[in-house]
Amino acid sequence: MTLIQAMVRGIAAASVAATLGTVTLVASATPAAAEFPTKPIQVYVGYRPGGRTDTVARKISTYINENNLLPQPLVIVNVPGAASANAAREVLSAEPDGHTIMMWSHSILVSNALGVNELHPEDFTSLGFTGGGSPVWTVRDDAPYQTLEELIGALRAEPQSLTEAVGIGTVPHIVGLMLAGKAGFETRLIGAPGGADRLARLLGGNADIALFSGSEYLSYKPNGIRALTYFGANRLPAIGDVPTAKELGYDVVWANPLYWLAPDNLDAEAEEMITTALQTAVESDEMQAWFAENTLEPYWTDGAAALASSLDVLARLKVVAEEAGLGN
Repeated sequence: MTLIQAMVRGIAAASVAATLGTVTLVASATPAAAEFPTKPIQVYVGYRPGGRTDTVARKISTYINENNLLPQPLVIVNVPGAASANAAREVLSAEPDGHTIMMWSHSILVSNALGVNELHPEDFTSLGFTGGGSPVWTVRDDAPYQTLEELIGALRAEPQSLTEAVGIGTVPHIVGLMLAGKAGFETRLIGAPGGADRLARLLGGNADIALFSGSEYLSYKPNGIRALTYFGANRLPAIGDVPTAKELGYDVVWANPLYWLAPDNLDAEAEEMITTALQTAVESDEMQAWFAENTLEPYWTDGAAALASSLDVLARLKVVAEEAGLGN
């Protein structure tokens, strides 16, 4: 080898080494992929602050935050309107990175069954249920009906002789239709979209029957109303003397679950972390006690089972809506 050849080889080797060194430096300077979560997680709620959905979402979020179940806090974002559909659409369009989730309302399923909106639970990533709540059917204290059977008997004997306060196409309307279909009766309807509206109709004598959530009922009961039946799968301890429709022979169960959803194709790591935090929260002694005190049923249902349940509810709602001539 000549001196010139040796010099050329040396220069080439040095060049390769320098190149490799540069690659190594660049690689070491490149940060590792950021681990979830990198910022606060937004929890969309489709109602104004203070309602049941908002209150529960805040309570669960606070528990998760205070117990450091996630590295970043959950932050509530209220987007009211269209029975929670506005919030659902915003979540649907968000990045599926785990930083945007929501507490869904089954009122959206009612709207879907009626052809009012196109939102469908299969469009999202189903995270799971953190419990739920069911409503009660009530009359005034001075009503002559002491039991559900007595009220149904009166309606069978004289169809449309009693007036039911509902918001047309809302959950109270649908639940009433479900019971009417199973028991074979028909009521007259008077518009009353909100709980306070239904109470006013009932106490004012403009309505004979009204449906309320468990918490609404306990709040309104001192005004002079009483429950004839509860639409949960089991009796509610807070009103343990009120029988379920099912135990009275009518297979009508309505539970508005606390359903958590995220954008479709959610990152797998984010999904596991969020669902673990939610399950841990709802199964804690503190949350179990709080749920019971607030007429809610605390339980955890995983994402797959929650989705299957929601699809079953939607199918049944569509049948009820079609039979009542409400679907588009």
